[in-house]
Amino acid sequence: MIFAVQAGDQLSTSRALGALLCIACAVIAVAEIWFGGYKAWNLVPKAILLPVVLGVLVIVGLGFWLGWIMATTKEVSPAVTTTLPEEEEK
Repeated sequence: MIFAVQAGDQLSTSRALGALLCIACAVIAVAEIWFGGYKAWNLVPKAILLPVVLGVLVIVGLGFWLGWIMATTKEVSPAVTTTLPEEEEK
């Protein structure tokens, strides 16, 4: 599983929010396809229905992509800086 926590890896809040965003976008996409496309097919003119459904799916897809990037990006630890003994004496 891509969101699994490995040994020694702490799930930061941004990674958790990214995983939550992916799940929410997937649920919204399924609901939009079901209610916006399938259920409304005979109720709304197709010239209005198709662009609206496609637009919502594009926006939800961008949200899923952002959540995926947030959830799978590893935390970067700051670089360790060392001082030379010559600089410590000054």
